[in-house]
Amino acid sequence: MELSRSNDLRVLKTREALKNAFHDMICEMNAEDITVKELTERARVHRKTFYLHYTCIEALFEDMLKEASESYFKEIDKIPIPMPMTEVNKVFFSFLAKQDKFMERLICAPSYRNFCNKMFTTALNHNRSRYNPYAHLSKEKQNIVNNFLATSSLDFYRQWVADGKKIPIEELMELSGKLITNGVSSII
Repeated sequence: MELSRSNDLRVLKTREALKNAFHDMICEMNAEDITVKELTERARVHRKTFYLHYTCIEALFEDMLKEASESYFKEIDKIPIPMPMTEVNKVFFSFLAKQDKFMERLICAPSYRNFCNKMFTTALNHNRSRYNPYAHLSKEKQNIVNNFLATSSLDFYRQWVADGKKIPIEELMELSGKLITNGVSSII
């Protein structure tokens, strides 16, 4: 019986080698400095092999962001509906605090902001598909609220990292939870 391409051990090993090399490169360099040539050299695969798996570097980014998002979804889906904002906030910050330098760079390094924004838009869409406390608002108003929640949360995290993570994560969760909850409580 022939294995499907997605279960083929060679395919899995190649993708793992590419992702591991890419992971390391993200921790070391800016997004615009990552090339397929250097990536494939580090992964010890031929450039043509890269293109059998991905159309471009951005497609590899998308694949890795999808994996990170799926891990977050597993955590956020544990919160029962109506998903109180304080609980969503706790999961968000505790999830990020457990991540490695790779995730921290994706969120905090300026050259990765576009990729980070895509990931958090996906996460926010996932949350809203489960429960949308703002459904009574127009689409445009929902966009404003969602933008506020996403950018505020990300900026709180970025500031915490920039300050050397000196505030204990529990205090960060409490402070940011109060700020976010009180900021949106007037329209719920």
